[in-house]
Amino acid sequence: MNLTSNPLTNEPEYFGNGEFEFVNNYSREYLVSAHKIVTRLELWNWLRNFTPEKGNGFVFTQGVPELDRLNEEMYKDPVSRGHSGSSYGITMRNMEYIAKNGYHAFKTKFYS
Repeated sequence: MNLTSNPLTNEPEYFGNGEFEFVNNYSREYLVSAHKIVTRLELWNWLRNFTPEKGNGFVFTQGVPELDRLNEEMYKDPVSRGHSGSSYGITMRNMEYIAKNGYHAFKTKFYS
């Protein structure tokens, strides 16, 4: 199974190629960066099953080792380091949507 396959069906490219060519330049760089990091850390399956604490979202949820690893790697990345709290939250919600619904569904729902 390749890293971007659906873990349940082995559908190729379920999590997408991560290029986000259909997104504006400003948002694209954040999405590409986050997608690469989630893929590199092999956290798609975790993200598929994870829901941040109610009222805290991705920004304020603490004590989750996978989220801590993800945040550490994002902080090392020059693009991701430029996030505001809201851009990080939106980017992570987009990654969560992709993990749970697929890259094609993300593109169709938000950019068609």
